[in-house]
Amino acid sequence: MQGHRVVMSKPYDCHVETYEVPEPKAGEILIETEASGISAGTELAVYTGVHQWLNDPTRTWPRFPFVPGYSGVGRVIGLGSQVSDYAVGDRVVWGARHESHAVVDVNAPDALIHKIGPDAPAKIMAFVTLARFPFAALTQSREMLGQCVAVMGQGMIGQMAIRMFSAAGAWPLISVDTVAQRRETAHKAVGAFGVDPTSPTLKEELREINGGVLPDIVVEATGNPQAVKTAMNIVESGGKVVMVGSPRGIAGDVDFYWDLHGRSIQLIGAHGSAIGTAPREKFSFVRDRAMRTLIHLFESGKVNIDDLVTHNVPGSEAKAMYDGLLNQKDEFLAVAIHW
Repeated sequence: MQGHRVVMSKPYDCHVETYEVPEPKAGEILIETEASGISAGTELAVYTGVHQWLNDPTRTWPRFPFVPGYSGVGRVIGLGSQVSDYAVGDRVVWGARHESHAVVDVNAPDALIHKIGPDAPAKIMAFVTLARFPFAALTQSREMLGQCVAVMGQGMIGQMAIRMFSAAGAWPLISVDTVAQRRETAHKAVGAFGVDPTSPTLKEELREINGGVLPDIVVEATGNPQAVKTAMNIVESGGKVVMVGSPRGIAGDVDFYWDLHGRSIQLIGAHGSAIGTAPREKFSFVRDRAMRTLIHLFESGKVNIDDLVTHNVPGSEAKAMYDGLLNQKDEFLAVAIHW
């Protein structure tokens, strides 16, 4: 069987190539992809050649030629031996690449494969695996009910984060982004108050929204290392700054004495390592539970991301989508590649 997949051969270059789809072996299933969601942060970092691991000799991922993607939805079309929990026709979400078919070891700890219902739209379920990153912000924030949460960066990760905090009972919610269209999207979805981080009266605007005090929690989802200082500056004393984005670079102007100690704030990392495959003392939330929760939130509509998917395209348009996500942030938000 011939499959098709997106390949980045070098910075700013990608194309679709064909490949031979292997037969599933013992403990494996063959999945026909319905759709895969682009993770703009990670994939654009590789596409533009700035990903911090590209030139790290101790890492084997990512490397060119690179098949991007790690979130998708599809249907089981083949079974290897010793597979009893899946049947042909099952719909699943998993850590999919941007390719038409995938063979997955159902027992691998990093497979992230879970069954879903028959009716959930592919363009939405394609982002379930990606959603575990903004979900990590909730698991690391602990207290959310009635807390004022500001989310810096209203790309796909930030948009999903603010909707999850809304579902968890946080209020008021504040979307912080330089792109007015993205602030408006968050406002329409959950009533979030929008502010421009470049405003000279930023802190005054935040206090006005939150009854005279700064936000209790600031979620940093831009991936810009220089945004860390702003996040620490706009949180209430004793509050939390939760780092969801993947800063690529050094935040060189942060004064930890005054910016951190002077106000007794907490600076918390909340990326993939916050949700592991097994419980740990400091990280009790595990991937299996996170994925089951996210599937419920998406399927039930408690977290609705339908309006975030601005583009539904075939794999042949991948390069145009990366260029749009990079250069047209007022028009491109989330892209689902359909196979």
